Amino acid sequence: MAQSNLIAIDLAKNIFQVAQFQGSKLKSNKQASRRALLELLVKAKPSVVAMEACASAQYFARTAQSFGHKVMLLDPLFVKAFRQGQKTDANDAIAIAIASKVPNVRTCKILSIEEQALQSLSKVRALADKQKIQLSNQIRGLLLEFGIVINQSEAAFKAAIPDILEDAENTLPLELKHALALTYALYQQQCDNKVE
Repeated sequence: MAQSNLIAIDLAKNIFQVAQFQGSKLKSNKQASRRALLELLVKAKPSVVAMEACASAQYFARTAQSFGHKVMLLDPLFVKAFRQGQKTDANDAIAIAIASKVPNVRTCKILSIEEQALQSLSKVRALADKQKIQLSNQIRGLLLEFGIVINQSEAAFKAAIPDILEDAENTLPLELKHALALTYALYQQQCDNKVE
């Protein structure tokens, strides 16, 4: 490998652990602020930059690439096997460095901004769908405790709830009807606010 410099970064929100190697020699293993990390990436000679594939990894991978570095995003489960001692940021940075040098290293794809946006949209949609199902399941379960059964389909659920909430003769207390109406409104928002 032509690039003998290695920068192993344990990512975080604001304070990052950065281990710098020249060849196999550890030059430093220090904390850096977000600004200091970006400055380091700008000023450093072209290096291999290794990070775990976790929150903000795609952003820092694209940023490091834009400064001429070769980036490796490593599977966190793969890196875990190389940690020695207690789980600390300093030990994590060293584990990332060691893991990046093994022959069978498992790397993750670095996504373009467009690919990242598509992946993010997919996750937002999945969460909205999950929440919609959770809301309908909660309403169904609460109603079952009062002997009210709704057929198993989204259409049946949407048709039944307004009637149940307006029915003055069922045994539902007014406070519960109010809470169910609020929960159903959240459900409807999830249905109406489809992420395109």
